[in-house]
Amino acid sequence: MSLLVTVALFLAADPPPDLPKCPSGEDAPDVVQLMKRTEALLEGRSSIAVMSMGMKTPSYERTVKMKLWSKGRDFALVRVLEGGPRETGMMTLKREKQLWNYLPQAGRVMKLPSGMMGDSWMGSDFTNDDLVRGSSLAQDFTSTVEKTFEHDGRKAWFVTLKPKPDAKTVWGKVELILDRASCVPLEQRFFDDEGALARRMAYSDLKQLGWRTFPMKLTMYPSENGRQTTITYESMELDVDVADDTFSLRRLQQGRE
Repeated sequence: MSLLVTVALFLAADPPPDLPKCPSGEDAPDVVQLMKRTEALLEGRSSIAVMSMGMKTPSYERTVKMKLWSKGRDFALVRVLEGGPRETGMMTLKREKQLWNYLPQAGRVMKLPSGMMGDSWMGSDFTNDDLVRGSSLAQDFTSTVEKTFEHDGRKAWFVTLKPKPDAKTVWGKVELILDRASCVPLEQRFFDDEGALARRMAYSDLKQLGWRTFPMKLTMYPSENGRQTTITYESMELDVDVADDTFSLRRLQQGRE
């Protein structure tokens, strides 16, 4: 399915003054600074986005449309705008280390235990952790630049990330391919605790949004053949004002974003 991507223009023209520069010319860059740059490219200090999530399996295909609000790493809200009868109006709220779902048919809120962060979100190949950005590349992993090479015609770094002892992540290892020109990810591979490849995510449709390059399409390929989930951003506002009460539990209990 082809989607017309309309990018909002509420974008900062210049990067934050304390943001590390993309070390495009370095074969062995400071990997801590590199991860900080990459994470800032993907997140911003806040965001408002509308996106479509298409799920494909050997037996069915379906699409849901969602809206996302986020503020820093600690606050995020996702609302399903269009989907099946049980999905439309559903919301997922993250407040710091806690996660809730609002179920519109039941008119109630359910708190999710931390052990469910790695569970599938709405039957897709993305997890609860993915949707609310529970893990941090810069904070939760020890990273190493293994080599430089060409990936799909782009000069890239190959980075391995291993979780720190106190990190709350479901992955035993992550591999990351970064575009050297922009520091934006091109591909990410996730491995379980036994070292088996669990899934792969491709970043594509790179657009220039203000000072940053941003991937407008994310496609997740699990290890199970014939499955994939694609998130396509239809609009994106980064580094904009988002009211604090957007993420209040009281508003979620009332079924309001």
